[in-house]
Amino acid sequence: MARTSLQANQRAIELVGHNLANVSNPAYARQRLNLQTAHGIPVEHGLQGAGVEVTGIDQFRDILLDRQIANEGSILAYLEEKQKILQFAQSMIGQDLDRTASSPEGKAASKGVSGQMGLGDNLAEFFNALQALSSNPSSQAYRQVVVFKAQNLSEKFNRIDFRLGELGHDLNNEVVSMVDDVNNAITFLEQVGHLISSHKLLSNANDYTDKFHQRLEDLSKFVDVQFEFKPVATVDPATGKAMEKLHLKLGGVEVIEAGDVVSKLTVVIKDVDGNTVTRQNNILERGDTVYVETIKSGDQFKLSAGKIKAVIDVRDQAVSGFKASMNMVSEKIKDRINLEHTKGASLPVVQLSSIFTGTGDLAIEGLSADLSAGDQLVFANGGVFTVAEDAGIGSTELKGAYAGDFPLAKGERAALQNLEFFDSETQGLIVNERISGNPALLHASLGGDAGNNEMALRLAQIIDEKQEALKGQTFGEAINREIVGFGQELNSIETQALDQGTVVRMLEEHRTSMSGVSIDEEMANLLVFQRAFQANAKLITLLDSLVEVSIGIIND
Repeated sequence: MARTSLQANQRAIELVGHNLANVSNPAYARQRLNLQTAHGIPVEHGLQGAGVEVTGIDQFRDILLDRQIANEGSILAYLEEKQKILQFAQSMIGQDLDRTASSPEGKAASKGVSGQMGLGDNLAEFFNALQALSSNPSSQAYRQVVVFKAQNLSEKFNRIDFRLGELGHDLNNEVVSMVDDVNNAITFLEQVGHLISSHKLLSNANDYTDKFHQRLEDLSKFVDVQFEFKPVATVDPATGKAMEKLHLKLGGVEVIEAGDVVSKLTVVIKDVDGNTVTRQNNILERGDTVYVETIKSGDQFKLSAGKIKAVIDVRDQAVSGFKASMNMVSEKIKDRINLEHTKGASLPVVQLSSIFTGTGDLAIEGLSADLSAGDQLVFANGGVFTVAEDAGIGSTELKGAYAGDFPLAKGERAALQNLEFFDSETQGLIVNERISGNPALLHASLGGDAGNNEMALRLAQIIDEKQEALKGQTFGEAINREIVGFGQELNSIETQALDQGTVVRMLEEHRTSMSGVSIDEEMANLLVFQRAFQANAKLITLLDSLVEVSIGIIND
């Protein structure tokens, strides 16, 4: 009896030391020795006490609470990852976003949601430059300002498009990396699951259980998980117990069944045309898009939380959506400006050096701008000369054909018409290089009169037009609507993440209060077990003395 008690208290002291060693380990759940009265020994006057026996080690862990923490932690990881990516995107947009406007049509609409040198500012400055040009259409300085502001606007649109494209590429690589982490975790959980199953039969698996739940919670940050240990049909003959095997689901698909891995995650790569492709070592190319599935065919894999879902959602919705919206706005700006601009004319670039009857080559004084075959020159009488061959600055003759009802006198001047302001052949918003190289070619007039400002006025007034293709919004309103909407989404995610963080923190505090190691409690238990150990040691010493005395009496 004293021996079993001594052994039990010794194990209890060792277990207290184990608890104290893990006092700072957040994954550890405190343990207690499970003691019960040993079976008595039948004697003449009844049962003689046999002391105490150890029946196992209990762990203060609530599986339901662990599941809740994993599930809620998965949602929190989704929100935090989404918040992080949206903050990155905000930086790439290059302006502070209005996150407080009650609606996209609120105070931000066409006013100032954009920060310094934001898209809205660049757009307004471009049209303001056109308005200023209308006051002095022949000014080279004002024309240069218009070109400069247009280039700033183009650069802003194109830079945002490039940055968001790079962000999308980085997010695809992030998905590939996360899938590798998930598959490594699946392998680890399979191994630990087998150890838990076997040690539950032999003795206890508490330390393995701690490692299992720690890795499971790490895994839940990437994908939503469901798990349980189910008993198998076969009973262990040595213990009479049925072994429990791990079953683990990710996104509703079982990846560990009866303790063994049956499936893992895999990435599906699609190229810019939407065709599924294979990349060696999953090294992605620009334009690739990554999706996640399971290796096991026929399974309906659908993520509901976790970082992987956050990355895919932000990539396909917020980032791609904003990128597409800005591209559409820039294309509509290009189309609308070009449509109007081609109806105007530049400053005069040609002056006749002799009378022109309407046939033959055009004799001119030094050409003031480079011309290309197909260019059209409009004269004050409405006649149009179509250039047949390229001609450089300083040329004194132009080959081509004239269409007009009247001959042209010496000194008549002609301006270039039908020239696009933005290059329609290139992707993105790019100022026509002929205009950027020679602002005199900007079409600010109608008919080629240097003092005419009608086209500059028309172009400046486009900013106030309601565009049918943009749901009846102006260009400024369309830009600001998208920016405000992006900012509101970020604000919403930040609020949700804050609330979800509170939920997870409360659950973790509850688990800590139940499973955490208390130094005061452990020290008190240590004193109790120490005293009990000393008392039993004293009892053994006393019994030894009694036996020695008894043997001495018999010998005497």
